[in-house]
Amino acid sequence: MPLKKGTSQKTISANISELNKAKASKSRQKAINTLASKKGISKKKAKQRLSVAIALQKAGKRDKRRTT
Repeated sequence: MPLKKGTSQKTISANISELNKAKASKSRQKAINTLASKKGISKKKAKQRLSVAIALQKAGKRDKRRTT
């Protein structure tokens, strides 16, 4: 599951899709479970949020919705 390099919206979207389709590793699954329980959201939504965060980090960008 290697992610693509690049900062374009198309590349970021492709990386998010790849992360959502791929089976989560043990450490990523633990992060999904922790995020879901701390934020009170479903595991599916937590997996989506984590995928976005990883893809943006890979692109060297940040989530503009984030307040801190």
